[in-house]
Amino acid sequence: MESLSRKDAIWEAATFIFTCLVFVVPLVVVFFLTPQISLGVQEKPPAGCRKLGLAVGSNLDDQYEEKYKKSSTPNNGTRSSPIGKVKALFVYPIKSCYPVELVQGEIVRTGMKYDRQFSFAQLISGQPELDTGKTSHTWKIITARQFPHLTKVKTEVWVPDPKSPTYTKNNVWVTSDGCIVVTFPFTPDITMSRDGLANVWKVIKARLAAGNFTAEPTVSFRLPFDPTAERIERKKYTREELAVFKDLPQALNVGTEIEPNVLAQLKYFLGVSNPLTLFRIDKQNYREVHRCAPTKEEVGYQPVIGLPDGCPRRRVSPANGGPKSLNAIRFRANIYITGPPAFAEDAWKFIRIGSTKFQVSCRTARCVLPNVDPKTGVKDNNEPLSTLRSYRLIDEGAGTSPCLGMQMTPVSANGGEVKVGDEIEVLETGEHYYIKP
Repeated sequence: MESLSRKDAIWEAATFIFTCLVFVVPLVVVFFLTPQISLGVQEKPPAGCRKLGLAVGSNLDDQYEEKYKKSSTPNNGTRSSPIGKVKALFVYPIKSCYPVELVQGEIVRTGMKYDRQFSFAQLISGQPELDTGKTSHTWKIITARQFPHLTKVKTEVWVPDPKSPTYTKNNVWVTSDGCIVVTFPFTPDITMSRDGLANVWKVIKARLAAGNFTAEPTVSFRLPFDPTAERIERKKYTREELAVFKDLPQALNVGTEIEPNVLAQLKYFLGVSNPLTLFRIDKQNYREVHRCAPTKEEVGYQPVIGLPDGCPRRRVSPANGGPKSLNAIRFRANIYITGPPAFAEDAWKFIRIGSTKFQVSCRTARCVLPNVDPKTGVKDNNEPLSTLRSYRLIDEGAGTSPCLGMQMTPVSANGGEVKVGDEIEVLETGEHYYIKP
């Protein structure tokens, strides 16, 4: 019996070793042979650049505190009397994606630099023509209205930095005026298939590298912010008509910057079934704004924009109470201010922020986009749009669309600068009437 037990023990040990060789060795091979999945931590930053924006936290972290429920000024603003201060600044390099928070921002012709210069678009096919049988195809922007997970696509702005040890004048990111790093969540197939088992180890490796065993793996790619003519030709960008609601500007199709497998993963994550690509505004074909915007006679130049819905700039006051889950970022403004009474901005016509003057062009008519939680990508069927409709149907031109926040145009085509803490001065008040697209 003792001899049999010893044989059983030896057999069990051999079985254990064999099992380890079968399951562990392939994983070790996979460890060395398969590429890593990133968890949003870049192994190497874009050469010659530094990251723009806040390192940690947000200037809106305290937005639900009691002090913001009351105005710090007794009226709507009088000439030469500051009414409030800039609380936070944001830019959205890719339309509908998660923003980058800044301490200070440069004002350019299209609004705030780096804001809404890119947009994802899907190819929409029309009905075949009866006489020819031909079918029309149109690239049309996508937003978080239809694809809420866009808000979970994160962007980083990296700008050229001569102090960087990797800086050279001919560096690809330096000549492109910076780099946009795009990251989105993507968990690969982890079924019992051959590829699935290999992906299990990819996920484990990524989580080990991040020190977070619950983190969702991510996929990243990089874009030149302002590609050179040489890169446009080498990467075979195309200039194509892009449907931005009712506008049809010519824009640069920069989809060749994204590897096909990464684009396929992004489509899956977003839930897009049609062909998907990425567009950048073409600096040779900026969109002129006439609806709701100031005239050339008023500000000395015809306002132009990148790929936002309307005027070059937006602002909205931080939340005045309300549910704590209603993050002000939902309203996707560039400038958030504190100080004035609630909705004082409804009557502003010209203001100065710091040393930069703006024409307050019109109110912002709201759609369902604020119903999307920007952190989770989850869209609520009703709120906050339903509540806004109960008390913010204030502009006859907007019809049944509630208004919150204002769209603004820099008065000088040469731009300027705004910083967190800048004082806001109301220069002129008046009436507004929203003009629908």
